[in-house]
Amino acid sequence: AGVAVTRGGDFDEHELAAAVNVPSRNRLIADKYLEHAAGRHALAFCCDVQHAHDLTAAMRARGIAAHAVWGAMPDRKRADIIGRFKSGDPSVQVLCSRDLLFEGFDAPICSAILQARPTQSAVIALQMPGRGLRQRLRIGPGGQLLLAVAGPGSGKNIQLADGGLARLAAGRYVAAQCTGGPVGTRLTADEQGRLTITIPAAGEPTEIEVVRWVGQADAAPDIDQAAADLRRETDGRSPPGLLSLTAGGPDRWPEKVTTVGTLGLEQGGYRLDTLTLPDQTPWNTWFRTAAIDFFNDGRLVVTTYGGDVWIVSGVDEQLLNLRWKRFAAGLYEPLGVRVVDGLVVVTCKDRLVRLHDQDGNGEADFYENLSADNDVSVNFHAFNFDLQCGLDGTLYYAKSGHGSDADLPGAIMAVAPDGSRQVYATGFRTPNGLGMLPDGRLTASDNQGQWTPASKISLIRPDGYYGWVADYSVPGMWAPGGGMIELSKVVPRELYERPFLWLPQELDNSSGGQVFAHDSRFGPLAGRLLHTSFGKGWMFAVMRQEIAGVSQAAAVRLPFDFRTGIMRARVNPADGQVYAAGLQGWNGGGRAGLADGGIQRLWYRGGPVRMVTDCRVEPTGLRLDFNFPLDPKSARDLRSYDLVQWNYRRTGGYGSKQYVPSTGVPGTESLAVLAAELTADQRSLFLQLKSLQPVDQLRLRLNVTAADSTTFTEEIHWTINIIPEQTIE
Repeated sequence: AGVAVTRGGDFDEHELAAAVNVPSRNRLIADKYLEHAAGRHALAFCCDVQHAHDLTAAMRARGIAAHAVWGAMPDRKRADIIGRFKSGDPSVQVLCSRDLLFEGFDAPICSAILQARPTQSAVIALQMPGRGLRQRLRIGPGGQLLLAVAGPGSGKNIQLADGGLARLAAGRYVAAQCTGGPVGTRLTADEQGRLTITIPAAGEPTEIEVVRWVGQADAAPDIDQAAADLRRETDGRSPPGLLSLTAGGPDRWPEKVTTVGTLGLEQGGYRLDTLTLPDQTPWNTWFRTAAIDFFNDGRLVVTTYGGDVWIVSGVDEQLLNLRWKRFAAGLYEPLGVRVVDGLVVVTCKDRLVRLHDQDGNGEADFYENLSADNDVSVNFHAFNFDLQCGLDGTLYYAKSGHGSDADLPGAIMAVAPDGSRQVYATGFRTPNGLGMLPDGRLTASDNQGQWTPASKISLIRPDGYYGWVADYSVPGMWAPGGGMIELSKVVPRELYERPFLWLPQELDNSSGGQVFAHDSRFGPLAGRLLHTSFGKGWMFAVMRQEIAGVSQAAAVRLPFDFRTGIMRARVNPADGQVYAAGLQGWNGGGRAGLADGGIQRLWYRGGPVRMVTDCRVEPTGLRLDFNFPLDPKSARDLRSYDLVQWNYRRTGGYGSKQYVPSTGVPGTESLAVLAAELTADQRSLFLQLKSLQPVDQLRLRLNVTAADSTTFTEEIHWTINIIPEQTIE
């Protein structure tokens, strides 16, 4: 900020160097190299020669074998340093320079780029990574592929002597070479001026190598000479086949971090335990915990919003020896994770990644691109959420609508085991969480906002539409379709799939995902759907009812305040208990004091837990089941119950007011209880209501006495979509 831009369109060199070449920033660059690329041979592009010297000093202070090179240094010394770098000499790990290594330089050993020089120039931005990296792609069997290797532009296309192709305009060119691939692989230019590679269909895996570079030239012979120089530079040093690079190697993160968890002090049937996060790691990890899952042996998989995957061992009842091992790093906002057939699969903003530990050293050696997401938006709010696995192995994740530049924002994607993908459902604003019922049906939450009057949970069906409309944008930040959709002509669809549960803003301002607690070891809460709140850090027990194919539900909040906003919950197969994780951020209206991250679990201690076990709508009222007997006198006292109901309105505005169901005016209305009937075992209560009707939200507060004279209070939030014609037993 504040750096002048020259008439040429790039930052003023002197002002840029003064702003960027400061000790704190140089130390940060060195730390980031150690965090993401330690041990790799790398090029660091600097603002000027002094910056190259100062960055070199900062790196050496961190134990990094860095060297500055510049045009005016003695030729023999410069050639020696560059030669040792290219040969893989560990005494020259990082070369720091201004523009010495832009054109005519290629080093296959280089596997990292440090762009320490900000630029406004598209050419320089391309030159920095383009000079350091070649692409080698392994492509599985499949149909024809078309890959763009240079973006659209005007100019003269020039066929190079070695089969390469260049586009020349105004004394500058961009060029590409391609080797390998099946017979018929060709490099051409399309009608938009893009350089493209056509790869024919093949029944076997194939590898291609693509080299791209830019430079200055006046005619084709100059480009041919540059291509010849590049070939000489790389002769005999083509990198090995990609599969050979996935077999493993020395540990990158050998250190393990140990923490001690804390057990909750609750004396009832359940306690809330905390898995203590590491205070510090050798890589300055910020544990904004994003998602969790488990291996069958009880080891915990944890992802962080910043891109890490950790494996935690020692997750037992006492939590006295939690051992944290970094498993993978450098992923793009991994907000979902599942262990599928013993392999960790992660939802990132740009793809689904399957992680392979080939040599069993506790670190991922091969980051397999299971399914690339071709709709990636740069706006921070355009998240890819969660990961669920269906009974047939299909993987599901959700894409944000609000904040997205995608052509089809707000969708749930289904990814087959072979990586092929399709849109499964649409119409979601910010669906930060999915769930899976025992019969394989998918659930999804969404968060209050435009076209979403309140937070909600829906049952997802293929090709279903769930109500959000991509008819607005934030100019300069994001727009549906990248700005190519004329928003004024978007016509909102009136019909959409109704949720089985709405949740008011004060109860859940920002929903997370769901988990079905299937393990009987989890006690009275086993066998039901649990819902998490990212905004409030609360968990809810959800009691679903289906009538003639229509779903509806009631929910009660469990009496626990999680330390952070929870959005992913999983059952540990080793102990049967429910663990939850999440983070804090972007949470207006949330519960105050939530931590940056956290992992906690609900642990069933044994013994009785008094609770409402089921809620059902009947033709003339509501049925509530309890796991303990009620006092008949208290149960039949109509003053024990307070019922209020309201509806929402779906509009393009943010959220919704509450509306009286009978009149449609703003507000709520009370619902009269005509009678309260208790079954002979005193464990099932029927409330006969004066005027029962479908309603978005019904809140029932009850204050009754148990048969042993103890008080029981509960607040239930209900969504009633259908009323049965007769009582369903």
